[in-house]
Amino acid sequence: MGAILEATPTMEPWFNVEVRRESAYVTATTYIRAYYRQRSGEGDITAHEKDAAWRPVGEHEVVAPGTPKALASALRQITEHRAYREWLATGSHAGDAGAELREGKLHVTAPTSHWYEEIEGAAEKSHIEFGYEDVGPILADLERLTA
Repeated sequence: MGAILEATPTMEPWFNVEVRRESAYVTATTYIRAYYRQRSGEGDITAHEKDAAWRPVGEHEVVAPGTPKALASALRQITEHRAYREWLATGSHAGDAGAELREGKLHVTAPTSHWYEEIEGAAEKSHIEFGYEDVGPILADLERLTA
């Protein structure tokens, strides 16, 4: 069980964070709200809401919704949490994790992370479970992008 953190204004409407012992879930907030609205029969997911989901483009690479600043804010919430600091005492970061802008889209490489779908077979993913090994290098790249 993890700790669900309150989204900062910089993260909205893109992300919510749940911190765990060795990983953290970063939810695509706009997309997941639309999914639950559809599931309850209150309206279909719009194209705009689908665009607010995570989209895998490789085995360890996804296109992130939102802005580099919003994702940096979400990852900063993770690094400031006690669970991450405790993990740092014995953990180490992955060498291949990172983030970059390509053709106006934010690409995130996260080799120790996993993504989850709400709708089987859908291109849209609702959550990324970032292994803490990936968080520091990705955040460092995002901070360079937003400087």
